[in-house]
Amino acid sequence: MIRPMSVRWALAALLAIVILGGGTHAAPAHEAHKQHTATPPAERKGERQADGEGQVDRRDERYQREYFTDLPLLTQDGKEVRFYTDMLKGKVVLVSFIYTSCTEVCPILMPNLARIQELLRDGSGRDVALISISVDPVDDTPEELKKYGEKYGAKDGWTFLTGKKENIDWVVYKLGQYTENFEDHSMFFLLGDVKNARWAKMRGDMSPETIAARLLDLLERR
Repeated sequence: MIRPMSVRWALAALLAIVILGGGTHAAPAHEAHKQHTATPPAERKGERQADGEGQVDRRDERYQREYFTDLPLLTQDGKEVRFYTDMLKGKVVLVSFIYTSCTEVCPILMPNLARIQELLRDGSGRDVALISISVDPVDDTPEELKKYGEKYGAKDGWTFLTGKKENIDWVVYKLGQYTENFEDHSMFFLLGDVKNARWAKMRGDMSPETIAARLLDLLERR
């Protein structure tokens, strides 16, 4: 038999969850860089955000470079790239978050990404850049990422990124997907037309055809 007090405590706890967590519904897709659901990495706490105040033109390259950061990262080929200048500037992108020893989420995301690249055909790399950021940069060296990509048939136009942990953490935070425990990483894909500051967030376990269609829609609207 359930005691009345237990019921009251349960209802109070549920109410607290709804109030503090904003309910149980997922947030609608909108500009990814407006979503900061996690606290910043420890080494960045207290650092001023780059959003600025008042009216800003989110299509302005200087603003985008400051916001998304231009931190140096490494590709699966060991090449150093600047995150905004080399990976985002002017492109339509699909950004995902993975790590090579993941046994739950990534085995779902990776085949979907491979299928999306297949659906995009020649447009992958030329029109749409696939970017997978390792949330475990300490263990995920460029060599590990290269083998991981090959395992899933990644082709040209799909870049895997690693680098210094503080740089990766900050980039992931700026994209609104940072978690203190990398094993709790996001299973969302961020789709963006960077040039025109149009962003959407889609679950990585959605059908690849649906996600590819959204990317093509971003291309057509440019």
